Amino acid sequence: MRSVRGVISAVQEGRFRLVADDGRIMPFVLSHKAGAEPQDLPPLQAAAARIRIDYEDSGHLIAVIADDVEIEE
Repeated sequence: MRSVRGVISAVQEGRFRLVADDGRIMPFVLSHKAGAEPQDLPPLQAAAARIRIDYEDSGHLIAVIADDVEIEE
């Protein structure tokens, strides 16, 4: 499993875009296994909270699957 750190730039239901610390813009789909729910994402975006995403690539989707979302202090 891979991970990336950054800030959420856009949210739509369980989908979101992350601006990674290295400047990449990454599209994500929130996994049903993730510790977060879709309604948790807009407040993270509004607060410009730094988060860490653990993810796995999906060969058939244009987005990456976010398996875990954690707020960084």
